[in-house]
Amino acid sequence: MKRAQVLAGPRAAAGGSVRSLVKVIRRPATVQSTRPCLGSPSINQYAQGWVPSNTIAVSSRLSQKQKVGSWQIHSTTQEVESASGDSDGDPVGSNQSVEVTLATMEEEEGTTIIVEVDTGRDLLANITTVFHTLGIVVLDGTVTRDRETGRSKQIFTVTEPSGDPIPESEFKKLKGLLLAACASSQDSGQPAIYGVVAAQEAKRLRSTPGSVMAQGQGALQGELLQDQKPSSSLEEAAARGEAAAALELAAAEMAQAAAALVQVERVASELATKLTADSEAEEEVWKQLEQQERQRVEASAVLERRMAAMEAALASRRQFKRQQKIKAEKASEEVPTSPEADIMKQLMAQGGATAVGTGPACGQGYEIFLQAFNWESWRSQVGWYNELATRLDEFKDAGYTAMWLPPPSTSVSEQGYLPTDLYNLNSKYGSEEDLKNLLRRMRERELKSVADIVINHRCASSQKDGKWNQFGGRLAWNESVITCNNPQWGGSGARSTGDEYEAAPNIDHTQEMVRKNLQSWMQWLRQHIGYDGWRFDFVKGYSGHFTREYIDATVPTLAFGEYWDACGYSDGVLDYNQNAHRQRTVDWCDSTGGTSGAFDFTTKGILQEAVAKGEYWRLVDAQGKPSGVLGIWPSRAVTFIDNHDTGSTLNHWPFPSDGLQQGYAYILTHPGTPAIFWDHWEDQTLREVITDLIKLRKKRKLHARSRLKILVARAEFYSAVIDDKVVMKIGPGDWSPNQHPETMMEDSRWEIACSGDNFAVWDRDTQ
Repeated sequence: MKRAQVLAGPRAAAGGSVRSLVKVIRRPATVQSTRPCLGSPSINQYAQGWVPSNTIAVSSRLSQKQKVGSWQIHSTTQEVESASGDSDGDPVGSNQSVEVTLATMEEEEGTTIIVEVDTGRDLLANITTVFHTLGIVVLDGTVTRDRETGRSKQIFTVTEPSGDPIPESEFKKLKGLLLAACASSQDSGQPAIYGVVAAQEAKRLRSTPGSVMAQGQGALQGELLQDQKPSSSLEEAAARGEAAAALELAAAEMAQAAAALVQVERVASELATKLTADSEAEEEVWKQLEQQERQRVEASAVLERRMAAMEAALASRRQFKRQQKIKAEKASEEVPTSPEADIMKQLMAQGGATAVGTGPACGQGYEIFLQAFNWESWRSQVGWYNELATRLDEFKDAGYTAMWLPPPSTSVSEQGYLPTDLYNLNSKYGSEEDLKNLLRRMRERELKSVADIVINHRCASSQKDGKWNQFGGRLAWNESVITCNNPQWGGSGARSTGDEYEAAPNIDHTQEMVRKNLQSWMQWLRQHIGYDGWRFDFVKGYSGHFTREYIDATVPTLAFGEYWDACGYSDGVLDYNQNAHRQRTVDWCDSTGGTSGAFDFTTKGILQEAVAKGEYWRLVDAQGKPSGVLGIWPSRAVTFIDNHDTGSTLNHWPFPSDGLQQGYAYILTHPGTPAIFWDHWEDQTLREVITDLIKLRKKRKLHARSRLKILVARAEFYSAVIDDKVVMKIGPGDWSPNQHPETMMEDSRWEIACSGDNFAVWDRDTQ
């Protein structure tokens, strides 16, 4: 889709002609056009309530079905009954007019959908949830509101997963779903980082009798109106309500998970009593106890997830209070800016708040990963699993909390990334028994194990009609489970829902049988083999909502994906603005329902460019935040310097070797979840630096959502303060926090805790 958007609207201006249906609308120059995600508006989405004058579309009233040139128009106007009152005070069950228009133009690349509704909040979240559920791809979108009538209009350009326009035969079904979604919707003012997940959680509480949101909404608005507060106060009140709603939801779900765990423990206790009283039934009771133990493990994992969600809700509430305090202190110093700049500033400020997800993502925020292999680890003479098992005390003492292990299944490639029989765990890294022994010893030391899950593709064991598409082992699939995109495999499944991986047959995840098979395999890895979490390989190959299914079915304690996307370059030079790049990673995390984190390739690309070229100004974005994913969704960002693909013997995209200490000084002090690469741990000098940094991170309890303030970011160095506990600097420039006005202290000094090649980290002197 070009920067100029084609908008069509079913509402008419009096006397308008049919030709006025289509107008070319351009965004203001200060707002960059991006492609928003499924269920998560772009970071450049228009803010609620502000409509540029040049985005108002004038159109003719359309009949129920009209053919206009090459356009096929379906328009529906219907009175729908709202499930709950909206924020403007409409009574419960009030009627509102909804219009849905679908149009396909032969010259354009997709189908245009326009939804108009009178009033409300959450409309955008509900509409994009419909798209997400049906697998519809959103190419572009605009949200506008008529100032005089308050009527909201949502315009989307969409396609099927194949890239084709929506077929006319599906218009009626899609229209019905959109009308149903609008019946209880309200315009969403959520920033990009919340996406569908947090918006739906807030909606759940808003519609639940007795909730904080439901009880306090009317009283709060009445109080504000009585005090004649400005409109910004209403926005602040809404933000307070959303924070309270998220907190209440997290608390309720945590209590529910705790109750479930207690119930499992009670049943186990009763069974233990039977074991003592009736020796004849001993074998049957032992079986029941084993089953209860599995349920206890699952219930414990769910409780851990809910506790992490509660922690995120509290962090979000604290973030809001801090923002309000800063805003109050700087109100008198505020310099007037353009409306566009104000909108972008507001969106990015809101984006820094942490969304409350429902899944494990990166754990509780204090995880420190070791990627416990490289591209050549399979060559170990004693077996890689056995080699790792002898060094677990070393990893535990260093401060690691989790270890990412290589793909477990037998594979065409030695490294494991072209799997064949998923259930066959006798790989180049060792036998199934070696693996189970390693995982058992890790559990004894409270080290979490993460399996590398390769399910985008799978290699066949035999041919049919000269094409490798017949699979062996327990999952004896055939060509019917292979996507039809690439003819060399003879697949007869649906088209891929993501990018094509050409080296092997791509699996069709749209098939329920395939998903059930994969879920059963992953459950077996959890319960029988003993893994704690998942690292999903090549997640660009299939839709993120399938990843959520696999996570929900297996309840891992950790989950993150490899969304490796190309950064933006101009004439071979890395662009300063990488908002679109990091937004795509955020979009994928949001498509999983927030249940999965992702590797922060944006931060890696920017950080290694800054270190290599002496361009440390790259490390802060236009809003004063970190330039990578950790700048907008730190709890879902897995930060890293290199991995088996970018470094090791492959060296596809290596971090500059003379800047590795600076790289680790950055990721081990900043928000996000840091991952240390095996090759770097094996370097003795670098290991000492990494160990010191890990100790400081744990000592000061820095975590994935730590508060970060960037102090200086210019060509020769970068400095920041984290949680007001730690200050760091990377780059050759001379700088000290004891001489910087924002970090100078009257009663104490900052003391150097760790330093090395062009970096230093200071700790607060508490003596």
